[in-house]
Amino acid sequence: MSLACGTRLGPYEILAPIGAGGMGEVYRARDTRLKREVALKVLPDSFASDRERMARFQREAEVLAALNHPNIAAIYGVEERALVMELVEGETLKGPLPVETALNYAKQIADALEAAHEKGIVHRDLKPANIKIKPDGTVKVLDFGLAKAAEEPAGDPQSSPTMTISPTRAGMILGTAAYMSPEQARGKVVDKRADIWAFGVVLYEMLTGRALFAGETVSDTLASVLKSDPDWTRLPAGTPAPIRRLLRRCLERDRKRRLHDIADARLEIEEALTEPELPAPSGTKQYRLAWIAAAGLLLGAGGAWQLSRLRSPLADNHIVRFQIQPPQGGRFVLAGAFGGGLAVSPDGRAAAFITNVDGSIGIWVRSLDATEARLLPGTEGATVPFWSPDSKLIAFSAFDKLRAFDLAHGTVSNICDIPGRFTGGVWSDDGRIVFGVREYVGGLLQVAASGGTPSEFTKLDRAHGEITHSWPQMLPGGRFLYSARAIDSENETVYAAPLRDPERRVLLLPAVRGLSGASYVRGDDGNDYLFWIRGTTLVGQRLDTDKLRLTGDSYSVADPAVWVSASRNVLVYAPSPPARQFQWFDRAGRQIGILGEPGDYVFCRISPDGRRVATVRAGPADIWLLETARGVASRLTSRGIHLSPLWSPNGRTILFAGGTPVNLFRISAEGSGGEERILKSETRQAPLDWSKDGHLILYNEAAPETGLDLWTLEVTPDGKPQPGAKPQPYIRAPFNQTLGRFSPDMRCVAYQSDESGRAEVYVQSFPETHDKVRISTAGGRNPEWGPDGRELLYVSLDGKLMAVAMKLGPRSVEPSLPRELFVLPNGLTGLGPFDVAADGQRFLVQVTVDKIEPLTAIVNWPALLKKGGAAAP
Repeated sequence: MSLACGTRLGPYEILAPIGAGGMGEVYRARDTRLKREVALKVLPDSFASDRERMARFQREAEVLAALNHPNIAAIYGVEERALVMELVEGETLKGPLPVETALNYAKQIADALEAAHEKGIVHRDLKPANIKIKPDGTVKVLDFGLAKAAEEPAGDPQSSPTMTISPTRAGMILGTAAYMSPEQARGKVVDKRADIWAFGVVLYEMLTGRALFAGETVSDTLASVLKSDPDWTRLPAGTPAPIRRLLRRCLERDRKRRLHDIADARLEIEEALTEPELPAPSGTKQYRLAWIAAAGLLLGAGGAWQLSRLRSPLADNHIVRFQIQPPQGGRFVLAGAFGGGLAVSPDGRAAAFITNVDGSIGIWVRSLDATEARLLPGTEGATVPFWSPDSKLIAFSAFDKLRAFDLAHGTVSNICDIPGRFTGGVWSDDGRIVFGVREYVGGLLQVAASGGTPSEFTKLDRAHGEITHSWPQMLPGGRFLYSARAIDSENETVYAAPLRDPERRVLLLPAVRGLSGASYVRGDDGNDYLFWIRGTTLVGQRLDTDKLRLTGDSYSVADPAVWVSASRNVLVYAPSPPARQFQWFDRAGRQIGILGEPGDYVFCRISPDGRRVATVRAGPADIWLLETARGVASRLTSRGIHLSPLWSPNGRTILFAGGTPVNLFRISAEGSGGEERILKSETRQAPLDWSKDGHLILYNEAAPETGLDLWTLEVTPDGKPQPGAKPQPYIRAPFNQTLGRFSPDMRCVAYQSDESGRAEVYVQSFPETHDKVRISTAGGRNPEWGPDGRELLYVSLDGKLMAVAMKLGPRSVEPSLPRELFVLPNGLTGLGPFDVAADGQRFLVQVTVDKIEPLTAIVNWPALLKKGGAAAP
């Protein structure tokens, strides 16, 4: 019996029908407990009313629920008379497909079968209808083992699902007969070789687009399975010979002669998908020759000259530069420190990079012996990739999870959850992954590479205003390095420390300014080097890893540069930083306007009259003002660090953070009169908000004991402290509280805190702190009030603009559940990534504009530093 939308089965609410099959009807449903959508397969009444069969089905389903594989649709359990399953979005498998696509899908299907067979689970009903292809190319095999789970009790003459033709199960048989193995069609006991037969049938149909065994009736189809030979002439001409042999072995009617293990099929497919590899290098000269061969292929007209060099030795001082183009129709994603990225494999034979192709972001890998890059399926939304030491896996961040792609098997696995924006990771030789997270309350985190729960690895130095650790790199001798950033977000300091005692750190680079931190590599000349970005210049210098200090001179390797990754002889960098474009969006997420030209902006605040926008441009970190009518930008400050501009309510004054240490300053919005300090402290400060009446400001101050605290100060309308006024603490707690915003009626303050272990948005009463309510439900940052105070906006940790309706009573705060307005464009970074217009209907957002530009590779880069390069500034 069909179920109407809104019907409840236990905690599951029916949303819409999906389809029907031999085992019942399938519905999209919402799990009201876990707040996720699932697929419910509602069993037929004749099945559900049989207690013995339901009990057996429950036991079988529990076994199947143990399957955990990225290519297998998960079974969550049994609820009343329904099977609860993972909801898989995508298209059902259909042919014909291009040979490479078919083999890619077949490899994933084989991997799923292999995982199940290792646990003694046989699918028994593998067919295209049970295989879905997600939009990112990931294959999901559905209904694993359900044919066995649905069998009649043992001893029943109709216990074989392949022979049952009763009315309640005819649909399953009609859809299954063409994929049965001969032994299954005869009603014999089946094992994993039945799945191998079905796999062969599915692969044949993917390649040809034609049914291998077909008939007008079930009997005709079964007769074809038992007697008809496949028409091998229908296979496309491009089918590799090993795949033709594999199909014949899978479709042997005598199962003793059939392929015995699906893992062998996977290996055959992997080899067919891999182009012939170059001989393994035996020394540094061969590495150079391999890269020069790749360079020749990519340089086109210069290729003949380059290839001619393969027959002659390469001089030690010979340097080759070439460009790596993005895939057809795509562009490299290099959105500063919190998005995109590139990574050269440790063995120097491949490069991985984040690419946007037709709006889809994922990891692409270019091998040295191939002219084209390939997309790694299942890496959608990936950012900041990094390799395992053996160059066999690539780890990356995506959708608040740390994941790993296995290049040999083509599978993606989850390692752990990430409580915020990912800021780089590294794979240690002892099986750990150390990584940074922007919003995490502590320093670097560590987790077993095999998966688990992260634990704290380094501790922040709060006495010096540190707010995050990031970009870890492994060093020889059981040591590592990382970057530390203070509240002054333009500066990084690089430290080195032993893995066994991270607190015993040594200063390597003071106050390094840049986007990608420091990158360690051992050159093929036997020396150790450190690379980093200074402004827009890529700098390299020798590193004494025994004494943990830089030696000799530093040299400019390239300018401009924004991302860098290197192996012992190959260095790849992005030659120009991504620009950010201010764009207007409406509440539905539609772009409705563009403001000004692209630039390296990291902040935005709309003036009270809406005529100008205060922003900060990276590099020298100066404040600029953009006219909203004309988009014309003019510099307000120069020659120094100027962060977090804040408009006075009358629009005549701007407060900002500057100086050393960074304290509060003011300047006329017209630039007259120069800069004037308004507070002086030994710790860092930053302005956050200015009350509408112009008499009170809210600001951050760092404290060794508590981190970032919220303070207030009475000021005049032009930003000078009121006579006799002294700073007053508003919230002092042993966590970081920042980005505070007064409500329009001044009855409460919205702010961001990491007291839960990740960034969340809270609202607390003001000026007394008697009531506090958490607003975000799954992490949040950058709170902003709507103009009338009835709405609070914030950014979720997965980059969505969220809205919360607010009901503020005399002594109470009643928020609604957050609702998504729209997904913010990728590459959103900075402390002020968006602002709300006075009408509450438009949002000014920083959008990263990745240029369609190539990467640059340098072969034999140690020779460049030996030659002296250019003296670094």
